Amino acid sequence: MADEPLLLNFVVDNAQSRKPEALKSSRRWTDRARDRKRQKRNSNESSKSTVKRNSGTNGASTDYKNSQKEKVINPVFDPRKPAHELKGNKRDNTFVTSLFTGDDSEHFSQDVGQNLEDNQISNIGTTKEASNAPIKTTNFAGVQLDTQLADHLNNKMNISAPTAIQSCCLPALLNTDDKDAFIEAQTGSGKTLAYLLPIVQRLIRLPKNLHTRTSGIYAVIMAPTRELCQQIYNVANKLNNNPLSHWIVSCNVIGGEKKKSEKARIRKGVNILIGTPGRLADHLENTEALDVSQVRWVVLDEGDRLMDMGFEETLTKILSYLESQSSIIKKDLSIPSRKVTMLCSATMKDTVKRLSDSALKDALYLKSSIVEETNDGYSQAPEQLLQRYVVVPPKLRLVSLVALLRSHVRSYKKIIIFLSCSDSVDFHFEAFRCAINADEMEEAVKEKPDSEGDIISNAPALRIDGKSNVYRLHGSLSQQIRTSTLNLFSSSEDSGSHILLCTDVAARGLDLPNVDLVVQYDAPFSTDDYLHRIGRTARAGHNGAAIMFLLPKESEYINLLKSSVSANILEQPNGPSGLLSAGFSQGKTNTNDWQDRATEWQLELERFILENEPMRNIAKRAFTSYVRAYATHLSSERSIFNMRDLHLGHIAKSFALREAPGKISGANSSKPRKQGGSVDKGKSKSSKDIAALMHRKAMEHYSTEHNIG
Repeated sequence: MADEPLLLNFVVDNAQSRKPEALKSSRRWTDRARDRKRQKRNSNESSKSTVKRNSGTNGASTDYKNSQKEKVINPVFDPRKPAHELKGNKRDNTFVTSLFTGDDSEHFSQDVGQNLEDNQISNIGTTKEASNAPIKTTNFAGVQLDTQLADHLNNKMNISAPTAIQSCCLPALLNTDDKDAFIEAQTGSGKTLAYLLPIVQRLIRLPKNLHTRTSGIYAVIMAPTRELCQQIYNVANKLNNNPLSHWIVSCNVIGGEKKKSEKARIRKGVNILIGTPGRLADHLENTEALDVSQVRWVVLDEGDRLMDMGFEETLTKILSYLESQSSIIKKDLSIPSRKVTMLCSATMKDTVKRLSDSALKDALYLKSSIVEETNDGYSQAPEQLLQRYVVVPPKLRLVSLVALLRSHVRSYKKIIIFLSCSDSVDFHFEAFRCAINADEMEEAVKEKPDSEGDIISNAPALRIDGKSNVYRLHGSLSQQIRTSTLNLFSSSEDSGSHILLCTDVAARGLDLPNVDLVVQYDAPFSTDDYLHRIGRTARAGHNGAAIMFLLPKESEYINLLKSSVSANILEQPNGPSGLLSAGFSQGKTNTNDWQDRATEWQLELERFILENEPMRNIAKRAFTSYVRAYATHLSSERSIFNMRDLHLGHIAKSFALREAPGKISGANSSKPRKQGGSVDKGKSKSSKDIAALMHRKAMEHYSTEHNIG
C-alpha cells in the first residue's frame, strides 16, 4: 500500500502518455513546432490553475478579473454580454477597454469639477479691441463710395462703416490709374466687398445704353471652392439689388451643377462671371456663347488655396486665354481701359508670391495697417479671438468632444467642428443623432441611402442634449445638399444650438454668420489651414473662441503654431478632466460621478454599433479613413504627426469600435482569394510606391472636396 502513491505518479507521467510525442519525429518541422507551443501553453495554464486553487484555500488573494469588471449603470446595455449573443452577429474577438485606465501619463482628478465655470471656454478676448471690425471713426463716404451705394449697404445689408482693408482698397481701386493689385488681409475682414464695391461703382457709371446684361462680361472672379463661389455670388446679388445697379447680372459656374443650365444663363447675358477654375476652364473651352473679349477685371480670391490645391497650371491657362481674347474697343469709359488683375489672400507665402509674379504687373500692395506679419509672411488671427488647445488621450477623444458640446450648447448657439475626412464626418453625425434606448434600438441607420432624397444632412442631436441640431458638410455630398445645408445652418435663429460637422471644405472664405465656437477635432494639415479654420468665428469685429484637440504626442504642434503664425493659443484649464467633468457632471455640487457617466455614454454607443451593422460599417470606414488621412500630413510636420505614435486600438475606441485594428482594416477587403482562403497579395510594393499612392489618393480626395466635378 505504501507504494501506491508512487505507482500513481508513474501512471500520470508514464511513457505511454508521451508516446504521441515520439511519433511526431517524422512529421514536418512546422507541425512539431506548433505542438511544442501548444504543450507549453497547456503547461502554463495548468500551473496558473494550481496557483489559483492554492491561493483560494487560504483566502489570501482575490479574483483579478472580477475586480476589474466595469460598472454598468444601464443593465439594458450590458457591455459584458458576448458579442456572438448580439442579434445578427457571429462570434468575434471583440473586447471592452476602460476609458480611464491605461497609460501612466493619463491622470484624472475627481476634484476638477467642483467649479464648473473654470472648465468653460469663456471668451476672455472680449477685453481686446477687434482687429477686423468696421472702423467707427469713418464711413463709406470718406472712402469715395457713392452715397446711394452707401445707403444701400446701411439699410439693406446692415453695414454702416468700412473695415480697415475696405478703407485701404476702395480709394486705390476706384482710382483711374487701373493698376493690378495684391490684397492681403486677415480672414473675416471683408475682402469680398473690398473688390466688389469698386467694380460695381465703376459699372454703374457706364452710359445708360450699356446698362444691360447683354453688354458683355466685365468681371471674372475665381475662387477655390464651390461654397466660396456661391457666397461671392450671393453677396454680389445683394449688393446689386438696388435701383442703381439692378441691371448688373451675376452668374455662378461651379462643379456639381448642370452645365446645360449654366450655358443657358450665359447665352442670356452675364456681366459678372464667378466660378471654380476647373468649371470655368471647361466653359472657356466648350461654350461658344461665352465672350470674354471685354473683361476688365480678373479676381483671384483665396490665392494661397488656389495654389495649394494644384490649380497653378489651370490658372495659367485661364489667364493666358483671357489675355489672348481681350479686344477692348471703347476705352473712354468709367471702367478700366485694360484688363486689371486682383489677387486676394489672407497669407503671403512662396506659392502666392509665385502666382503674384506671373499674374500681376506693376501691382499695388494693399494691406490693412492693423495686420501684423510673422517672419514667414503669415497674417495673424483676429485679436478678439480666444484660442485654446487641449491634449486628450486617443480613447477619450469622443467622450471629451461630447462633454465639450454638452457644456457649451447653452451658451454658444453656433458651433463648427472640423474633421479630417468625410467618413469621419458621417460617423460623428450618425453617432450624435442616433437615439439609443430600449424603445428605439431598432431604428436603422442606412449605410447607403436608396436615393439622394434619402440623405439626411441635418437632424436633432439626441446624443448631445436633444435640443440642439447637428449638420454635416463634406465634398462627397451632392452640390444641392451642400448648398441647402449651408443655407439652413446660416439662417438658423431658433433658441437651440446648431452644430456643423465638416471637413476643410468650409474652412476657406465662407462667411457663416454668428459662429461662436470653432472646434478643430482633428489637427489641420498645415499651419495656414489652422488660421483659416479659426477664421470662421470672430468675423467682422464679433467675438469668438476656438479650441483644438491634440494627442499627447502632438503637443509640440503648439510651438510650431506660435513660431509660424504667432498663434496666441492657451491650454484649456484642467485638460480633458475639466471638459469631462463639465459635460457629464449632474449639477454644480455633485460632480464625482462624471467618470461613470462618461463611461456609460461610451459603452451605450459601442453596444449600439455592435447591434447595428450599417452603423458598424460606417464606424469602420471612419477609422480607416482617419488613419489614412493622418498619414498625409506635411513631411515637415511628420515628426509631430507620426503614424508610429498612433495607438490604433485607442483610436478605434474613439470611433466606438471594440474590434482589433487589424480586423477593422481588413473588414471590407475586396482582394481576390486563393484556394484555401488566403489573400492573394500579388506583387509587393516598395515604400516609395505606397507613399506615392497615398499622396495621389489624398490629392484626389482634396479635389473632390473643393473643386469641380
